[in-house]
Amino acid sequence: GGESMESKSPTIVVTGDVCIDWLQWPTKPEDEGLNWKLYVGTRMTAKPGGALLLADFMRTATGITVVSPQLKNIDKIPPKVLLHSNAELELFPYSADRKGVDKDRMVYRINRCRGFTGPIEDSHAPLSFEDDDSHADMVVLDDAGNGFRDDETRWPLAIQDEGRKPTVVYKMHRPLTSGDLWEHVSRNHSERLVVVVTADDLRASGMNISRSLSWERTATEFVWQMAYNKGLGLSGCTNLVVRFGLEGAIHYTVEGGHAISRLYFDPTMSEGDFTHNYPGKMQGISSAFVAALAARIAVQCDQGDLLSDAVGKAVRDGLNASRELVRRGFGEGEPEYPCSVAGIFLASEQSGDHIADVEISDQNTAEDADPLSWCILKEINDPVLEHIAYGIVKEGETAALNNVPIGNFGKLKTVDRNEIESFHSIKNLMREYIESESYTRPLSIAVFGSPGSGKSFGITEIAKSVASDRVKILKFNLSQFDSKSDLISAFHKVRDLALEGKIPLVFFDEFDSEFNGELGWLKYFLEPMQDGKFMERETMHPIGRSILVFAGGINNTFEKFSGDGADDTATMNSEEKKTYKDVKGPDFTSRLRGYVNIRGPNQRGSGDTVFVIRRAMLLRSLLEQKVDNLFDSRKHLRIDDGVLRALINVKSYKHGTRSIEAIIEMSMLNGRRWEQAYLPAKEQLKLHLDEESFSRLLVSDVILGASRERLAEAIHERYRTDQKGIKAAGDPSMQPWSELDFGLKESNRKQADQIQEKLQRVRCGLYPVVGEGAISYEFTPEEVEILAEMEHERWVLERGADGRVGDETRDVDAKISPHLCSWDELTEEVKEYDRQTVRGIPEFLAKAGFEVHRMD
Repeated sequence: GGESMESKSPTIVVTGDVCIDWLQWPTKPEDEGLNWKLYVGTRMTAKPGGALLLADFMRTATGITVVSPQLKNIDKIPPKVLLHSNAELELFPYSADRKGVDKDRMVYRINRCRGFTGPIEDSHAPLSFEDDDSHADMVVLDDAGNGFRDDETRWPLAIQDEGRKPTVVYKMHRPLTSGDLWEHVSRNHSERLVVVVTADDLRASGMNISRSLSWERTATEFVWQMAYNKGLGLSGCTNLVVRFGLEGAIHYTVEGGHAISRLYFDPTMSEGDFTHNYPGKMQGISSAFVAALAARIAVQCDQGDLLSDAVGKAVRDGLNASRELVRRGFGEGEPEYPCSVAGIFLASEQSGDHIADVEISDQNTAEDADPLSWCILKEINDPVLEHIAYGIVKEGETAALNNVPIGNFGKLKTVDRNEIESFHSIKNLMREYIESESYTRPLSIAVFGSPGSGKSFGITEIAKSVASDRVKILKFNLSQFDSKSDLISAFHKVRDLALEGKIPLVFFDEFDSEFNGELGWLKYFLEPMQDGKFMERETMHPIGRSILVFAGGINNTFEKFSGDGADDTATMNSEEKKTYKDVKGPDFTSRLRGYVNIRGPNQRGSGDTVFVIRRAMLLRSLLEQKVDNLFDSRKHLRIDDGVLRALINVKSYKHGTRSIEAIIEMSMLNGRRWEQAYLPAKEQLKLHLDEESFSRLLVSDVILGASRERLAEAIHERYRTDQKGIKAAGDPSMQPWSELDFGLKESNRKQADQIQEKLQRVRCGLYPVVGEGAISYEFTPEEVEILAEMEHERWVLERGADGRVGDETRDVDAKISPHLCSWDELTEEVKEYDRQTVRGIPEFLAKAGFEVHRMD
């Protein structure tokens, strides 16, 4: 009867370590009735935990039959027979911000985990597993390291029977990769095996992977550790899923001996952020993740997906389900796991949170685990960056940057990887400092950046996001201090606030300014930083708990201040080193707990292509704060394209962020839209930027709009010249402009629109000819190649749009062309045709009265 067995409906076997989860929660006293009811009481309930909980989740997550061991009368099983876990629940606000529809909603979550009570000697649990199915299509193992891994009698038949090849999803806890079960599964089932572990278990087992500085750093360190830290025995897994909290996961897979890792992440958060939004703790998160993951893998494999592709799709489901579990907690009524709530597993692409994904670059794993160069944002190419920048200003960063990590710190948002990492480490320092009363000395941090880059703003927002109610801000500018007594009175102000129980956030601006010689103030800060005291006449005063922020005025990076940068500009000569030592520079830097370099809205060197994005985010946040009348109900900004282009592309702002603020404040922005006419006068603009290039950027659109017809006609005339003698004079496409068919005219107009885009792609602009003739211009061969490919893409797209070959390059009757393929598949001959077209751009622009200029 072998045949009939194979055609049966699929089943999934779920088994592993089991425990009983006891939940207890307080009850309110009643007004009358039995005596005990008049007091605050506690109610308790027992729920199936471990592999049984996972099985219950699986039953809801999938329509496929799920079989698992059974446990009867669980509230009667004593801990000496089976492991018990104990958790105290309490009603918590649904979410920390208490906004919107859920603002008054309360759900049960864990207030305190009371740990485990278990058998004194290893005894067998009273588990019966009558439905075990040796023909199961999938086996899900929950190995919590509590005995199941070494007790062969409890392993499912489907992995023990020779010749059976089910898909095995192995939820593994530490100690990782040890025990008989792992030996058996990795030897006999490696090719259909999916291992799920948490990042914290990897870290505890000796993998050095940093937490929540930036997704790039976490990911590249993981790849490095997998390549070089072979000790954990996981690098051979064909499919490994590593959970980074509720915010991200990495899918590691080996194909043909080559490891590929893909990072799935919430771009708006870093590891550990999600739980700050939902008060209370939650258990069963891994089970919800694995249930959703396994359910999706089963469906995808059934549809013929390769296992590794199925796992990739399933990771998102896992993240969404585990987040949904945290949100719902144990419910609002009588507490229970929301096992039967299908909604947990329905958080599909639409309703679920947006989870982005990216392949982790392993270009430089071999050298070191610190490839600072990798930045997800930089994988987007430059012309596209500019469009994203426009999107950010018009629609906000969440819409425009939905696949890029964004650091959110209160009102401060940043996309710069180095800034995100520094800000996160400072946020972690501050959180730890503020939450732990045992630190009595001040916390010292330095921040560098050009004037107007927003140094104090960033640090202030971080401190507020950690503890807005306790932090009080003080600012002192050392370049305005005349003597040491000014500094002493500053410390007294700090001390007064600290005595009130507040945590002063103290900015010492321009701490690197001169005072009886260069860097003269440093030595006066050593004692306050080290011992938290300052000297006045003969008396020592304690400063108290405070956060001291040193903001550099002269040096715009930490490397430049301390002289140990990788770039040559930062290294000091021996003379400077000696001075730095004499003024106690090294002593000062050794007492700093962290520093940030803030980049601001101007470009820092030619490698910095991301500046347009920083600039855009800054513009967006300043406009939101200052002029909300320019936004419509969907928070879209109403702004003239020319104004936007000029603000984003102008070479540099003389005073950084302050210049952008000033331009916004000087513009007449009380209407509904930011028109060109509302910009400040030229004299005022000159104070903040190069007014000429700004004006050129402003008008290029206007000029183009008015001359679209002139340009389209010039394109057509050129076409007629090129095709003369090749095409018949009576051909519809050979007619003079005035008699040309509407569809063909439109095609030429679209080409005219595209010229502007093409020029932008190679950093060129279009300006009206002034004076005698147009300046002649020639593209480099690389530029010709880029533009020719764009020209071909445009041509193919246009074919797609009107469903026929309606361009002048082909006979109108022919509906299908051999050239509707990608650029790489074209013959050289056809490529050359496209190259000719783009080489001719400057010439026919000149005919239409325009010339091409380099932007930079």
